[in-house]
Amino acid sequence: MSVMNRMQRPWILERTLDELKDELRADGFREYAARQVFQWLYHKNNQDVASWSNIARANREKLAGLYDWEARPLLEKQDDGRGTRKLLIGLADGLRIETVLIPEKDHFTFCLSSQAGCPLACAFCATGAMGFRRNLTAGEIATQVLTLKKEISDYAGKLNLVFMGMGEPLLNYNNLARALRIITDADGLNISPRHVTVSTAGILENLKKLEADFPQVKIAFSLNAPDPLLRAELMPISRRESLDSLLGYFREHKRRQRITFEYVLLRGVNDSPAQARQLAKRLHGIPAKVNLIPYNANPRLPFRRPAEIDVEKFRAVLLDMGMTVITRWSKGQEIRSACGQLAVFPGNT
Repeated sequence: MSVMNRMQRPWILERTLDELKDELRADGFREYAARQVFQWLYHKNNQDVASWSNIARANREKLAGLYDWEARPLLEKQDDGRGTRKLLIGLADGLRIETVLIPEKDHFTFCLSSQAGCPLACAFCATGAMGFRRNLTAGEIATQVLTLKKEISDYAGKLNLVFMGMGEPLLNYNNLARALRIITDADGLNISPRHVTVSTAGILENLKKLEADFPQVKIAFSLNAPDPLLRAELMPISRRESLDSLLGYFREHKRRQRITFEYVLLRGVNDSPAQARQLAKRLHGIPAKVNLIPYNANPRLPFRRPAEIDVEKFRAVLLDMGMTVITRWSKGQEIRSACGQLAVFPGNT
């Protein structure tokens, strides 16, 4: 099927189950047809309508003409030799996004993008340096999950989905929410919302919406500095979204799980023991876990990773002050798939 013909038809991966039920009913299909379609698309990860064995041939032919059925193409794949894989996916308009498969001890993690590029321009992030192209649609988010699942097609165990790839998810809330409905629907990807984490730099109004609409989804807040002035230098969004207001919301709003605070350690910038003490005081009263992320190098940016001894000193201060702390030495640095490294610049693959 030509690209032009596909683009003239609605993309099936943009449809929620309820929307598909209404459309197929209007086209004369039985009530259960939409659920059958979802099970083939998502449970079996099969987008080839002609091969669907429990749907009559005439109905398959009719379905094939109603929608664009294809997942977006995998253009390139890189493997770090230890199981972490970075995938480059092509979108219908020629843009490209990156998504990452990370093997863990007892599960796999999928690191998903929510935007092509990012408008936040955080000083230490390669995605921010590439600029913002556009929001991803719900289907473009879902296609990442389907493509990553094909990489581990024989695996049927636990999956964690983390929206920590390219973009700020909460600046694309409507499409994020549609994608989460497909991801968590029992007839869709059937992934528990307890196994989904949304990372944000702090878009307060949409953060409130996310927690109201998906109370079981976990929140990871990208903090990176205890001082609002330093945070504003590193993360310009902090000039618009008050750090005090965000921390006040986390402190006052009761929830089932702790907030994860992500803290990228930059040598000589935010990694001193005094800043660790200031961080612990800032988070006082918030059920919190701190993820320390030693900076992952990027030749386009001026920052450096702290020495391991300085990372441990920072961590020790937080532990002494009663914090729960994990140091996350990122996987996939060799293929530029680690935290803060995803970026598709013109001419790069």
